[in-house]
Amino acid sequence: MDLRMYILVNKDIEIGKGKVAGQVGHAVASYFYHCKDKELIKNYMENQQKKIILACPQAKLEEFEQQGYISIRDNGLTELEPNTLTCVTLGIIDCDDVNEYGDNPVPKYIKRLRLYK
Repeated sequence: MDLRMYILVNKDIEIGKGKVAGQVGHAVASYFYHCKDKELIKNYMENQQKKIILACPQAKLEEFEQQGYISIRDNGLTELEPNTLTCVTLGIIDCDDVNEYGDNPVPKYIKRLRLYK
């Protein structure tokens, strides 16, 4: 099992590193709160707890949000406007879960993104 949590951060906004860390924390906590698969959470926590943080255009984040992925929007109390879309989590994905065609469950679009810096 190769469990990884994918979090996509909005690359189209100016945001401080500390703010990004907080927003990613919100994404992780929200995912754990809403996840109904307690066995998946247990396996993730008992293993390496890998998190992949990627920079993603806002338009694509909005698409993922519309598909039902957990999205984080800022309250606008500090450096961002209220309701700014900061990140989306795709949740925990088992990258070893390959189907009969050799495809793994990580969306193909994600493979083109770069790590958030």
